[in-house]
Amino acid sequence: MSEATITAETEANLSISSGFVLAIIANILWGTSFLASKYTLQAWGPFTSAALRFGIATVCLLGILQAMKKKIDMPETVGQWLGLILIATSAFGVLYPMQLAGLKFIPSSLSAAIMLMSPIAVLLLSRIILKERLSKLKYIALTFGVVGGAVLISSTSNGMKVNLNSDFFWGTLLTLASAISLAVSAIATRKFSEKISSPTITFWTMAIGFLELAILAFIFEEDAMASISRNANTLSLVSLFFLAFVCSAFCFYMWNYALSKASPQEIASSMHIKTPTAVLLGVFIANEELNAPVIVGTALVMFGVWLSQQKKIWGLG
Repeated sequence: MSEATITAETEANLSISSGFVLAIIANILWGTSFLASKYTLQAWGPFTSAALRFGIATVCLLGILQAMKKKIDMPETVGQWLGLILIATSAFGVLYPMQLAGLKFIPSSLSAAIMLMSPIAVLLLSRIILKERLSKLKYIALTFGVVGGAVLISSTSNGMKVNLNSDFFWGTLLTLASAISLAVSAIATRKFSEKISSPTITFWTMAIGFLELAILAFIFEEDAMASISRNANTLSLVSLFFLAFVCSAFCFYMWNYALSKASPQEIASSMHIKTPTAVLLGVFIANEELNAPVIVGTALVMFGVWLSQQKKIWGLG
């Protein structure tokens, strides 16, 4: 093997590692959004809350990118615009409405469990669309993540009982669609990051996503504008700006940059980190019970994340 080949392989491994670390950080911070979102939803409807979050986030992101001297390009072709609209719609315009609509018919704990299908969908779409080879080890790692997440969800279900009626069916279907939509956004971001920079993708998709969510807020929440000032309080406003600046502008930039450095299948397992983060915050901040499922579930998820980054173990690669 030549020195040039070794150098290129080393640089590629460093790129994947840096992408995975950024993805982990983004997903940990996204895990905090569940608690913060509870306070914004006490003041505004779900569509208004989401539109406010990403409207403010777009402005914050613009400031962050300018401070970092990152250039935001104007898309040059119809294909690039269509790519940005695809990412924005799958990451914002479809994901949030589908998940929120599903929550009308199924428990939130079941919704969170279904959303754990996103990393699996990422792997499958990576194979189908990006033509990336999947190793047995990746599948095993994701299995640990899904099982761990399911254990964590069971810790808060308290003997949940669900009737298998038509509402339950459609709620499950809508939530599954949102999980697939999240996976589609990851694949599309990776695909178009080859020709469009991360700052450009993040800014334009967030701006387009805000526009889509604002339209939905006006359609489904008639008093959206009036409720913004009428229902605002200190806690909801602090939570809103935290969601906008940290969980949106900062995290989405890191996530899109990570996808430009590593393939979706390389960082798919990092998506499981959100669940234990959300549960542990509930334990330490909201004084929820720290029980055996929380401990076991967190351990399984963390092991799955570690396993996903191993090149070969147990004779598998």
